Amino acid sequence: MQHRIVQNPFRIHGIVEGDFFTDRTSEIARFSRTLQEPTAKLLVSGYRRMGKSSTLARAVAEVNAAGGLAIMADFSTASTVTDMASNLLAAAGKMLGRRWTSLISDLSGRFQASLKVTLDPATGLMLPSLDVGLRQETLATQQATLAHVLDTLDALAAARQANLGIVLDEFQEITRFSAGPDGTSGGTGERRRGQDRVTDNRQDQPEWHLRGVIQRHQHLSYVLAGSRPTLLAAMVGRSGAFYNMLDRHAFGPIEREHMSEWIDQRLRLAALQPLEAGRLCVEWGGPRTRDIVRLARKCVDHAAPGAIIDAAAVAAAYSEIVDEEDEAIQTRWQRLSSQQQNALRAVAAEPIGLTTKEVRRRFSLDASTTANTLKTLVQAGDLVRSTYGSRHAFDDPFVRGWVIKKTLPDLGIRDKPITYVATPSSEYEQ
Repeated sequence: MQHRIVQNPFRIHGIVEGDFFTDRTSEIARFSRTLQEPTAKLLVSGYRRMGKSSTLARAVAEVNAAGGLAIMADFSTASTVTDMASNLLAAAGKMLGRRWTSLISDLSGRFQASLKVTLDPATGLMLPSLDVGLRQETLATQQATLAHVLDTLDALAAARQANLGIVLDEFQEITRFSAGPDGTSGGTGERRRGQDRVTDNRQDQPEWHLRGVIQRHQHLSYVLAGSRPTLLAAMVGRSGAFYNMLDRHAFGPIEREHMSEWIDQRLRLAALQPLEAGRLCVEWGGPRTRDIVRLARKCVDHAAPGAIIDAAAVAAAYSEIVDEEDEAIQTRWQRLSSQQQNALRAVAAEPIGLTTKEVRRRFSLDASTTANTLKTLVQAGDLVRSTYGSRHAFDDPFVRGWVIKKTLPDLGIRDKPITYVATPSSEYEQ
């Protein structure tokens, strides 16, 4: 009977902490400085699965451990502007509740009947939130509520002669909301999802309102983080709400050699014998941290102590992840047009020269629509563009493997291994 590893040395779920976290020293230092500098404002832009949220959480923890004050609110799940305000209040309660002992009473005095307090079983703290009825109010009312939360935190910090650092993770989600014909927010929440642009109706754009709120605070510093770089670039561009307001930090991949060596080191700690395992995890799963670590984690799942983790083991782990994702990828694939499907096949097999006559013939790509098809797939998050603009790669390496395994045989292409990577991931905008 084989004995498996008791504890997997890799983690991919939630905020990654402790020895499961690696590198990002310079990023943590910069974020920590910003969170402690009054009125400082920093935009952190990077694609999903890079480890951005874990790095921000670590910076917040370091600020608090050093005696400073910092909180982190996640806007990714918000369905209304009120949800964002509630998430911010809850984050304040969780981080500050033990240090500002009068926090709940201070908030109750300022929000009165609109404030609700519930027990958080994980921390034992009483956490504040807003009455759910506010979610049905007009956009203007909800924006005023979010402003009131931030103004209150600024006032409470001022009263304590302190500075409070605030991280707003996935803050670009505020662009989803606009006022409907009756002034409400909610049903029109899909206004700009996927469009990655900013329109000129500033009065209907909560990000412009948020700008006005943020810039008046003297005892708050902000790190605004997001995972849609194109949209974020528009928000800080010449016509965007945050033009000339934010310092910027591009959150990119961990250096390949460091990541490779760290993976091998963690495998050895689990009594395994890596044979180029780290390098292959980075090559086949890169450049996003979570994808790389997910592949390394899968290598460990079925390994017995002392096992050699070589190319065959990493390939088997990669194939297993592809199989696990089969249903979800199949659902997405069936929703694509035939031209989009053919474009993905072409990117999996021949990412260079997708608009050439031979490639178009081989993959049945329409000459007049190929460029727009590729652009649509980039906007939808299926593909990313190369730094040179003429090449494309898959956003998700396991979708790439699925396309190779499941769809290239439709065209008689059977010579590509499931782990095939046509060009180095370092060439792509990540």
